[in-house]
Amino acid sequence: MLLSHPSPRGETLMRLTSKVFMTLAGMFSSAVLAGSADLSSLPCGTQAITLGMSPQQIKSTCGQAWEPSYISKHKRPALGDEEGHDLFEKWMYSTADSKATHVIFKNGEVVRIFTLR
Repeated sequence: MLLSHPSPRGETLMRLTSKVFMTLAGMFSSAVLAGSADLSSLPCGTQAITLGMSPQQIKSTCGQAWEPSYISKHKRPALGDEEGHDLFEKWMYSTADSKATHVIFKNGEVVRIFTLR
């Protein structure tokens, strides 16, 4: 029985494969750790933004000066409705702890509040 030694090319390929795998594993674990945390409300002064509120309710509850640092708007086809569209808005607030908190509206109503970890 002959024992063969791996060729230099085979060793290089194995090292490269190992490095690629470790890099991908590191990227995946970073993405998992950098996930988001859902919130039931977002404090604004003595009040709070809660699920179900409209943009007008937020402005009257929190005050006109309490503006998001970023707003994006998107229109997407409604699920199960070939004719209709859903309107989405994402308001981003920078909080004191330097975490961005996002408020998602669907058709004018807050449907999700979350912060990135």
